[in-house]
Amino acid sequence: MRERSLEIFGDEKRLDSLIVTTLFAPGRLRLDTLHTERIPPPLAYERLGGGSTLLVIENSDTFETITTLLEANPGNIGYVAFGGGHAFEASAARVARLTGVRDIAYYGDLDDDGLTIPQRANATAVASGLPPIRPAHGLYRLLLQHSDQRPAPKPVDRLDAERRVAWLPSTLRPQAANILISGTRLPQEATGMALLRRDNSWRDDL
Repeated sequence: MRERSLEIFGDEKRLDSLIVTTLFAPGRLRLDTLHTERIPPPLAYERLGGGSTLLVIENSDTFETITTLLEANPGNIGYVAFGGGHAFEASAARVARLTGVRDIAYYGDLDDDGLTIPQRANATAVASGLPPIRPAHGLYRLLLQHSDQRPAPKPVDRLDAERRVAWLPSTLRPQAANILISGTRLPQEATGMALLRRDNSWRDDL
């Protein structure tokens, strides 16, 4: 799409801004009309074993920590991928290129963005014929148990908070919603190497 944008407009990013406008509303202009397509960004991942689960980690340090801990005994985890924040909303489509993935688990920050990203990525995954993106229950449970709340940019409205946490298992939703509403957040880095080595319960649903 950016190559075509450069040909038409002399600006490789012009279509990026136009595609979200009413010009591309249903029944109007489409990318295939312009003989182009939107390419999802690359998905960085490591192959760990022959299992069918892909575990996606939002941030780079936690990706390294969890990959290191899983190397010796990955269990059912075939791949660990680096979500890269909002990039995963589009790069989720790349999962279709990975062999044997039948389960996609996601672990990110417990804040407004961190809960929005996997839900938007899920729409991309479903449109690509992939399994739904589910929360890595054990990791979120451990994050909430060892709460290390930090200030968030702003509190989340109660109704919006309930929408965000609806993606989480029902047992975790009340506590997670209260964190968002209170104007705090839980960075996933709080589940660091020492904690994950000491408490293996995070692996129970992976």
